[in-house]
Amino acid sequence: MGQTGVALFPFGAFQRAAVYTTNDRVLHVRGDDAKSWLSGQLTNDLRELEKARAIYTLAVNVKGRILSDAWVCLRGEELALVLPAERVEAAMSSFDKHIIMEDVELELDAELRVVTVQGADAERVVNDAGLADRALPVARLGTRGFDVWLPQAQLDEARERLLAAARAVGGDGIEAAGWAQAHVLAGVPRCGVDFGEDTYPQEAGLKSRAVSFNKGCYLGQEVICMLENRGQLNRKLVQLETHGVFALEAETHAFDPEGKRVGDLTSAAVTPADASATPAGTTVALAYLKRPFAETGKLVRAGDREWVVRSVVGSDTEECPIVAR
Repeated sequence: MGQTGVALFPFGAFQRAAVYTTNDRVLHVRGDDAKSWLSGQLTNDLRELEKARAIYTLAVNVKGRILSDAWVCLRGEELALVLPAERVEAAMSSFDKHIIMEDVELELDAELRVVTVQGADAERVVNDAGLADRALPVARLGTRGFDVWLPQAQLDEARERLLAAARAVGGDGIEAAGWAQAHVLAGVPRCGVDFGEDTYPQEAGLKSRAVSFNKGCYLGQEVICMLENRGQLNRKLVQLETHGVFALEAETHAFDPEGKRVGDLTSAAVTPADASATPAGTTVALAYLKRPFAETGKLVRAGDREWVVRSVVGSDTEECPIVAR
């Protein structure tokens, strides 16, 4: 895991409306047993779907480690999962093994693509672009956002409509590098970069977003609940901050003042000039630190400089500096 290099991105676009074409894929889940079976494969509570229409969740293995994150969505009466393209194979392999006698059919959609609009004016942008009927409420970086499902043949034309509507309210489009940096600055970890098959949900700060402890049984639940009840994690994901520009190498380790390794950085971003929360040119990173150092205000060294723990990802007091509420 890890994201090398740093890049600036248009902070203002994320305050209003940022349009990004994801590489996510849509997996349809059909059959009489679709909902009950899917509930047994995912960490979050699907009973909330009737109200929310889209819920962030995780697929984990029997050991409680993360195979993929996903948005489970309800469109009319049909269930579907939106998965990162890189994690589709691993997730589907696990799903296929756990369809025994259930009436469940999985179909990876070859045509649908997902464009996301994030920011305070995301709903207005989707409506002004005439695409509300294709949109689902999916807040990927904060409290407001929508995903728009589009057939491949209509993708370019529809994206241009979304971009025009976003620019009309002070937003804009964003490319992959900017999207990656936005995740770091918002303290929202990415699957395959900041967490993956070596990670428990609680380590990555995903418990409150993606895990329910009030639902029925699911694959990996025993391990996750045991970890929660034990109450002690060996490491936690944090946001670090340092002055100046820092380019993250493929493997950058964190050390305590005595030079002992206490963690690893996974991704980094430079704060843009128009972001008011943090001085421009400050580098923010996501990193796993051993428990004694995973506290706000703690100091570590990485690369050639000192870093301070800015926040613990997923903590109750954490605020998202990207998307206006």
